[in-house]
This record gives sequence, C-alpha cells and structure tokens, in this order.
Amino acid sequence: MFRLRRFSDNCENREEEIFSMFVQHKERHRTDRIGWLRAAVLGANDGIVSTASLVVGVAAAHSTAGDILVAGVAGLVAGAMSMAAGEYVSVSSQSDTENADLDRERKELAADDESERNELAAIYANRRVEPALARQVKEGESCVPG
Repeated sequence: MFRLRRFSDNCENREEEIFSMFVQHKERHRTDRIGWLRAAVLGANDGIVSTASLVVGVAAAHSTAGDILVAGVAGLVAGAMSMAAGEYVSVSSQSDTENADLDRERKELAADDESERNELAAIYANRRVEPALARQVKEGESCVPG
C-alpha cells in the first residue's frame, strides 16, 4: 500500500526522493520483535529447567506425590515472580537511562544549540542521507506540512 503526501513548493524538485520516505513497506519483517521473543524463550526454558530440576530433586529424596506437587507448584510461582521482578527492573533501568540521555541532550541543546544541530546533521550524513537534506533537518525545515 502506497501513500503520497503533498509537499510544499520549495521541495517539489525532490518529490521522488522524499516520496520514498513515505512509502509504506509491504514486506513483513519480524526482527523488530526479536527482543521479546528471545526473552520469552529464555524465560520459558529457564522456568522449565528450574522447575523440572526441583521436582526431580524432591522426588529423588523419596518424597510423597503431594510433596513433589507442592514443590513443583512453589517452584513455578517463585520462578514467575522472579522473572516478573527481573523484567520490571530491566525495563525500569532502560527507561531511566533513556530519560537521563534525553535530559543531557536538552541541557546540551540549551547550552550550545548550534553544535547540537551540527551533530544532528552529521548523524544523518553518516547514515548516507544527502548533505542538503541533512542540513534541512539541522535547520528544522520540513518539506512535508505538519
């Protein structure tokens, strides 16, 4: 599915280049979800191995079926709580780090706006964006009406 947006007069000569940025990608890639998939597989594997090991250990001690069941359920609950707490701490740490980076960038913008704008243009240029377009981004110009 393609969507074309109208551009301002000062950008019509670059319509095709800019149009390519607004073409909705038709292929479906799954790499954007690989992080949670990896965590889910690792968590499930950890939970299965931990619980199975606990149950085998309790069973090896010649426990009753009830004791083995209680140990297994307790292991499952403890593992789930541990994984939830670990995920919470992980997400909170990532959020704190991102917020600290945003605060630092805001302070740097306030202290030296021109250097930060040059840094932004350099980032786009390093990603092989045409220098003229990188300068437009740096200056906050837009070819697409907001």
